[in-house]
Amino acid sequence: MDYAPRILIVDDEPTVRVFFEQMLSEDGYYVLAVGTVRQALRAIADRPFELALVDLSLPDGDGLELVRQMRVELPYLKILATSGFLVGAMPEVAMAAGATGTLSKPTTGSELRYAVFRLLESSGRWCGAS
Repeated sequence: MDYAPRILIVDDEPTVRVFFEQMLSEDGYYVLAVGTVRQALRAIADRPFELALVDLSLPDGDGLELVRQMRVELPYLKILATSGFLVGAMPEVAMAAGATGTLSKPTTGSELRYAVFRLLESSGRWCGAS
């Protein structure tokens, strides 16, 4: 693979971080997984990412606010908002905050892979996972 898209995972649940990281790394993506808003902000300041998976419930800040901040600072970034509580109007709220898509948790590996592939493919920067 000549180029591996960079994906940032922001989730405070270690099991979710490991699951997401394993699934996406197996598909050939470069993945960095962090557990806090502070770590996420440091990561995006240090290196570019094509996609961020952002949990909307984080211990040190509001995931929706992180999505808003990412959208302002990195308008090209695809953002997949994740939550165990994407019910009612929450998907619309996440999209209004700047998310490119949403993914309910718990999720399966195939649902995760499809959501990531769909967003990266729509950017024209990645044509598929190996």
